[in-house]
Amino acid sequence: MHMGFYGPHPRRGGPPIDRPKTSIRKTYPRLLRYVKPYWYLFGLVLILAVLSSFIGVLPPQIMGVMINEVTSVVSEHMGGQPSPPPGHGRAPGLLPFGKVIWLEPYLRRMMDYVWENWFPEVNRHIVNFFFLAAVMLIFYIGTNGVSVTQGLTMAVLGQRLIFDMRAHVYSHLQRLSLRYFENNSTGDIMSRVVNDVNSLERVIVGPIIDFITSMFSLMWILYFCFKWEWRLTLMLLSVTPLLWGTTFIFGRILRKRFREQRERIGELNALLQDNISGIRIIQGFAREEHELKRFNERNRGVYRINVKLAKLFNLFRPIIGLEYQFGFVIILCYGGLKAVQGELSPGILVIFFQYVQGIYGPITSIMRFYNMIQQALASSERVFEVLDTVPEVREAPDAVELPRIEGRVEFEHVYFSYVEGVEVLKDITFTAEPGQMIALVGPSGAGKTTLTNLIPRFYDPTKGRILIDGYDIRKVKLKSLRRQIGIVQQDPFLFNDTVRNNIAYARPEASDEEIIAAAKAANAHDFIMELPEGYETVVGERGVKLSGGQRQRIAIARAILADPRILILDEATSSVDSETEMLIQQAINNLIKNRTTFVIAHRLSTVLNADLILVLDEGRIVERGRHSELLERGGLYARLYRVQFRDIGSPPKRPPVTVPPPTEREEVGLELPDLTGDDG
Repeated sequence: MHMGFYGPHPRRGGPPIDRPKTSIRKTYPRLLRYVKPYWYLFGLVLILAVLSSFIGVLPPQIMGVMINEVTSVVSEHMGGQPSPPPGHGRAPGLLPFGKVIWLEPYLRRMMDYVWENWFPEVNRHIVNFFFLAAVMLIFYIGTNGVSVTQGLTMAVLGQRLIFDMRAHVYSHLQRLSLRYFENNSTGDIMSRVVNDVNSLERVIVGPIIDFITSMFSLMWILYFCFKWEWRLTLMLLSVTPLLWGTTFIFGRILRKRFREQRERIGELNALLQDNISGIRIIQGFAREEHELKRFNERNRGVYRINVKLAKLFNLFRPIIGLEYQFGFVIILCYGGLKAVQGELSPGILVIFFQYVQGIYGPITSIMRFYNMIQQALASSERVFEVLDTVPEVREAPDAVELPRIEGRVEFEHVYFSYVEGVEVLKDITFTAEPGQMIALVGPSGAGKTTLTNLIPRFYDPTKGRILIDGYDIRKVKLKSLRRQIGIVQQDPFLFNDTVRNNIAYARPEASDEEIIAAAKAANAHDFIMELPEGYETVVGERGVKLSGGQRQRIAIARAILADPRILILDEATSSVDSETEMLIQQAINNLIKNRTTFVIAHRLSTVLNADLILVLDEGRIVERGRHSELLERGGLYARLYRVQFRDIGSPPKRPPVTVPPPTEREEVGLELPDLTGDDG
């Protein structure tokens, strides 16, 4: 991996912001840093590029020699002077001014040798034609052999670069704070990691090599053309400023369009990801037509920008083609005049026609290079927006490894706000002793989930500090902290993998016996064995093949196997039937033994025996104590409790491990209206 490619102005995790215009001079060297580990492959491609550029300019000269040969034959048939014998006089194409096709003397020596020693009885011109055709074929095979080798090497190099870049982006994403993922859609992030990184493959190495190859080809062509007819060469070059201007103007427009294209694709991916994830809700509310309309609107945005790009390219090509024709007109007029005057051989005139592409081709290659750079800038801006986002939660330079903890948690005057100036938590102070259960109770939006998110440092307090066994959690290494904390959510997340791998996620090295023991402790083993493939059953995306209660028990088994010292239960017994709740409660009882546990309670029945109940309201702890103490005080907790059990008379006891009577189970399962929902 290649870390540390941060720009000069990193930004905090949050929504995309307007960035200053990125320059090629800054961006492309940054991209090329990924090439450094593979300098040997890049060097090989560069050598092949130089070789192919030289070989590529020679076939037109073979064609020129053939034209001179044809001219010689026609001259003989029309009664002109025959060509001088081998080794005497000048060969066809060698004019009074010494202008000769560079390959011709060498080819003629070889043709003379072949004719004299191998085919003396055959017409010399026929031998020459067959020999030149064979040489042309050899050059073609050689050129293509070099091109194939170069292409394969570039493919390997490009894929390695994309592998490294995508791994770098994903590695950085994993270190970003939750706020970044809350403020950016999943689909757009996926588009940056997949589509934008993929698009960079075509612009990191390929354009550089094409540019170098074109420059060497141009160098060889200009060398020969200036040697033959410098005035004609200068006339041909006079068209290049026009090509440069056209390229520059279109490049400026293309960069803006490419950026818009990447954004539209990201928006489409975001909507698609949302709709696929929420397909049950869409079908359940019969909203297919509505979602199709939304999808088509985003899809139409992609279509429109692609059409705009297609229009630009289709307008650009004929303009460049017209400018190419200026070169051919120059050759026809001035080159033809020089040929008639005997200052250019027919072969050299034909070579000039073929070298027009060789002169203007590198110019348009520079144009393609420039346009690809514009595309690279559009994609790299989106990729570097991710890489330049600095995690809000970072390890201190002197962070220490957190040793095995007992589980003492202290909040000291903790404040927190998602948005500056709007405090979600205010002056939170309490201590949880090792092994205690702390219940968090309060209406929606009181700050319960936010409080628990501070313990594993998903966010950092804006003021105050949090201590675990006396260690300020901002001064310990994140992995050593989070490895000792387990989280079980109301809607647990399961990966699209086997039951076994989901349970063993925190401890991949765990044995089958340990995994089964954890599943049994979570009351999950029996239903797992009833699945088609037992522990090897794939649960589907987010565990869609399992019921809510089954997903919760697998999540509890995962936490049991991880053996955390601190446990966070986020409404872990909500939204299930009474029997399943009893099984989950048994599993939780097994899980919380000898662990410091924080329970976010939407049902008071889950916290009747809590060691400490914290009642939150508008971000403050308004009450604290045990269940009986809080009832006696007659405060918010007591009011909420009376609302829940006003029709029952006396409060039930905490559900025992054995199955309670039906009436009691109904009482235990009553929802607390004022306490349900997310708490922000």
